[in-house]
Amino acid sequence: LGTNYCPQDDEISQISALIAEPSLRLIILDQELRKLTDERERLATYVDSHAALISPVRRLPLDILQEIFIACFPTHRNCVMSATEAPVLLGRICSSWRDISLSRPRLWSRLHIPKP
Repeated sequence: LGTNYCPQDDEISQISALIAEPSLRLIILDQELRKLTDERERLATYVDSHAALISPVRRLPLDILQEIFIACFPTHRNCVMSATEAPVLLGRICSSWRDISLSRPRLWSRLHIPKP
């Protein structure tokens, strides 16, 4: 195996016979790996989506969540009306956060709207 030896025709058929079964086993293992990978992805998606249901952030009182939202605001300037920062960004996380964001006037009291 570690040389540049070129096998003869009869040796080629012997070598082919030697690797036929391992080659078939490799194909079977590849198929099993694909199935296991697919199953793992499905299970990970299932676990992740259901684990989100018991996330501690879901049990935070609204007033605490509002304070967390306010803590997300920039400290050196007023917020810009942009989807990339609070409060607009926070309202894009999920419908519950959007409802909280829109129903709390304090979150919208210091908002900078640039001139077009």
